[in-house]
Amino acid sequence: MQIIGLVGYTIPLFGNRRCLPYGKLIVSVDGARRVCPIRDAPDGTQYITVNRKRYPVVNAGRLYAPVYKFI
Repeated sequence: MQIIGLVGYTIPLFGNRRCLPYGKLIVSVDGARRVCPIRDAPDGTQYITVNRKRYPVVNAGRLYAPVYKFI
């Protein structure tokens, strides 16, 4: 499984309940592409869900130039 790209990346500003940036990741799973939303865990980390399994992700880039990777 690998990350192909990032879609709909949003940095939360005033009036939003979220504190971490969010969006959707395009992931290649066994040759098929899927769009998975980035979700927030209660401990402050982020993850995506593919085939009922959680995969933690982290932004290895900067806030305005994100590069998401699997942990």
